[in-house]
This record gives sequence, structure tokens and C-alpha cells, in this order.
Amino acid sequence: MQSQTQRAAQRLASSTVTPPFLVAFLMLAAAAILAGPVAKRLNIKHAKLHLPLKARLAALNEKAILPYRIRERHVLEPTVVEALGTDEYLSWALEDTSVPPSDPLRHARLFITYDSGGRNLVPHRPDICYLGAGYEPAQPHENIEIVVPSLAPGSRKLPVRVCTFVQTSLRDRAKESVLYTFHCNGKFVASRTGVRVLINDLTNTYAYFSKVELSFPKATRAQCIEGSRKLFARVLPVLLAVHWPDFHAAEEAARRGAAANDQPLREKSEPDPG
Repeated sequence: MQSQTQRAAQRLASSTVTPPFLVAFLMLAAAAILAGPVAKRLNIKHAKLHLPLKARLAALNEKAILPYRIRERHVLEPTVVEALGTDEYLSWALEDTSVPPSDPLRHARLFITYDSGGRNLVPHRPDICYLGAGYEPAQPHENIEIVVPSLAPGSRKLPVRVCTFVQTSLRDRAKESVLYTFHCNGKFVASRTGVRVLINDLTNTYAYFSKVELSFPKATRAQCIEGSRKLFARVLPVLLAVHWPDFHAAEEAARRGAAANDQPLREKSEPDPG
């Protein structure tokens, strides 16, 4: 005959072990397994390692982007750098010396940032940043492709996002268009979602993204799109050759290192044939 204590324990167990409880328990158990041996076996990596630039952005050779010349180098305020999340940036006001002074594409702005490593890399985008600076969308933003002949074959169709804003001030309703693309883990993408997909690849050791943003303050939206072809064609090859890291080489080196570290463990676990 069961004691009152035993019967109370059984009632407690029957009331606690419900289907939702079992589902939650199994999910936690699966997560624990994936976070441990299985994750290691499947080469799953959650936090990404920092991949440094080959050369700092601020050291970009201005002669390499001729006929554009630098009119002004902007230094961001510390609070802006903190909000940006990285101190690797380049902010230049440019002048295209190959076109007449009256050409609306004569003056351009170039803003490049680089961020790498960690768990939560968050790309900052004009889509959001301009709203806090007194602008509102003048028309829907769109993703387009721009052909950049100076890029390698197979990569010449550059994905670019185009945003056109209008100042909310009643006195000045001037429009301004901004174009940008991301170079993330060795690929060009035009959206924040595209960056997140690449960064969250669980098999990669490293993660980085770099945003290249252009604008032409005196040009229309259509003129900005046309002008960006030339400026992207000057800037992107330099970034690829001199500044951005070789992501695929870094990943291959990480895989070789992981395989070399696992080799002694495999040898030790093999039975002694003698």
C-alpha cells in the first residue's frame, strides 16, 4: 500500500510531465547536443572570428581612383563612430576632374565602412540613417544591377540598392539619392538580409562586411545611377586588390588548421593493430 508521500509524488509527476513539457525538454536536449559534440562534428560555428583588412581604408591610394580627386577628408565625431560600430571607415568628398564644372556628376561623396567578427554584425544603411537626419523617402527604394566592367568576369553585374530621399524641412525639399552595395564574405550583396545570410553561415569561421556608399549631391536619381557606374569601376577593384581580405583563403586555412588539430585525436582513438 502506497504512502501519502508516494501518492503525492506521483500526482506531481503526472501534472508536470505534460506534452508541452516533453516538447520543451526535447528541444533543450537537442540544443545542448548541437552546441556540443554534434556542432563540433558538423563544423558549426556560431561566433565568428575577426578578419583584418589587408590595408586600412583610410590608406586608399587616391591616385588609383583618378580622375576623381579628394576635395575633403571627413573625420567622424566619436559618438558617430561609436554608433557606427567600427572605426574602419573612409569618408571623402570627391571631384571628377574629367567632366565640366557644370556637370551634375562633377561632385561626389564616397563613404566606406568595414566591420568583422563577433556574433551580431549589424549593417548600418541609409534607409534608416537618413530618416534620423531629417529626410524621408521620396519614392520606394529599389535594388538594381549595375554592370561594372572593371570587376572580374562573373562578378560584373553588381547588386546595388538605390534610395532617394527628400528633406522634411518646409523651406528646402531638395532630393538626394544614395547608392550602396555590400561586400560580405567575398560576395557582393545589396541588402541587409543578404549580409545576414552570409554572416550566419554556420560553417564559416570568419565573417565581415564592407559597405560602399556613393552619392552625387547635385544630380538626379537617374544621373546618380549612371554616375555610380564610373565611380564603382574606379573604387571597387582597388578595394578588392589592396584592402578587403581574401575570405576564401582565410576559410581554407582555418579548415586545414582544424583538420590538423583533429588528426592526433583520430590517431589516438584508433585501436593498436599490435
